[in-house]
Amino acid sequence: MQRYIARRLLQAIPTLFGITLVSYIVILLAPGDPVSLLTFDPTIRQDERERLAIQLGVNDPFPIQYLRWLIGDDWMMVDTNADGQADAWGDNYGILRLDFGTSFKFRGSSPLKLISERLAASIELNIAVLLIGTSTGILIGILAAAYRGRFFDRFSRIFAVLGDAMPVFWLGLLAIIFFGIILPRWLEPQGIGDGRPLLPMGGRCPPVRGGCPPIYARLHYLILPALVSSLGPIAGWSRFVRASMLETINSDYIRTAHAKGLSKRGVWIRHGLRNAVIPLAVFLGPLMFSLLGGAVIIERVFTWPGVGLLLFDAVVSYDYPVIMASVVIFSVLAILGYLAADILYALLDPRVRF
Repeated sequence: MQRYIARRLLQAIPTLFGITLVSYIVILLAPGDPVSLLTFDPTIRQDERERLAIQLGVNDPFPIQYLRWLIGDDWMMVDTNADGQADAWGDNYGILRLDFGTSFKFRGSSPLKLISERLAASIELNIAVLLIGTSTGILIGILAAAYRGRFFDRFSRIFAVLGDAMPVFWLGLLAIIFFGIILPRWLEPQGIGDGRPLLPMGGRCPPVRGGCPPIYARLHYLILPALVSSLGPIAGWSRFVRASMLETINSDYIRTAHAKGLSKRGVWIRHGLRNAVIPLAVFLGPLMFSLLGGAVIIERVFTWPGVGLLLFDAVVSYDYPVIMASVVIFSVLAILGYLAADILYALLDPRVRF
């Protein structure tokens, strides 16, 4: 196992370099440039813009720009006063030494600091999505397999198709309209509520001094974004668990367990489910980390102050350092997620040997 982990980590190195290269090329080809963003003031003269371009190195050839972003420029002389002559050593350490530069939108702030400040909110939301999506999806999949061909099975398959097909942003807007407008107006004539939204329509907590209160005091803020985000995982897990359970219960050892006189519930839970959930480990590892990067839309809809909302604002404002830092960090987490899935699969299935 140790040799396999070491081999996979070594294989991840060229993968990570490939991701950084592709992402850097995409940002380089995107409309706009750092000089235009930093010199938006129309009173700034053209020669000052050209001097800033030289200082930032955006006029350098692409390989030099990429290397400076990757490994820094403290190993080379740079032109700090834009007079055409290199006169000082660079002060950029590169992303390999966790130097992602300075945010354009939040002047003077490090992208890593901005991401770390938002990370707790994203982790909080995604843990809730993971718990709701995994537990509910597995339960629906087991019941659909147990009642194969009946109403619940047909309903769950229709639900799975709809859950995968409906866009998250559209479902989030529907939830806001329903719980914020339609349902309160319908309940008020019945003497329930005062016409105000039943659940918070956005944010992570009420605006109070000292930050957010403990999570148990603001669970109502988590309900809507967590439920809306969980629909996709519930649909995927239920469909996969149903197929895995149906394949497992037709195995020889399941028929042997029935022949021994074991109860149907015992056979399904102790033998069927235990072996059916093993393949789920392949998806669980990547899912845990991909949720962090995939929450951009839902955090924007519900103004949840997480990393996804930060990334959305960075894309809109062309904040290249924050965008590149987010891409690199999410790529590393995705690679670690796939590695964790392989290790978990080997631990759950003793037949797997690396």
